[in-house]
Amino acid sequence: MAKWKELQHPDCVDRNKIASDGLSTSYYQIPPHAQELRHLISHKGMSKSRGDIFKACYRLGEKAGTETLYDLNKMKFFIDDLIEMHNRGEHL
Repeated sequence: MAKWKELQHPDCVDRNKIASDGLSTSYYQIPPHAQELRHLISHKGMSKSRGDIFKACYRLGEKAGTETLYDLNKMKFFIDDLIEMHNRGEHL
């Protein structure tokens, strides 16, 4: 398995980094208009793959007609997609 530094695409500028002291940080604040996950996904400017991971993680095991493994496999698939996107220098 490749180490993290090997996965980093040199031209990929993802997001501005925000300093954290380990306590509550501004990137965890929920915007006032957010009523559903779709609002948070839009607010954070998530790609489709990142949004799908976020939704699958949030509902883990709660989607009728599916097993928990369905959501776990979905997250794994889209994490692999994000890694590919990152290596191509795309927005995550």
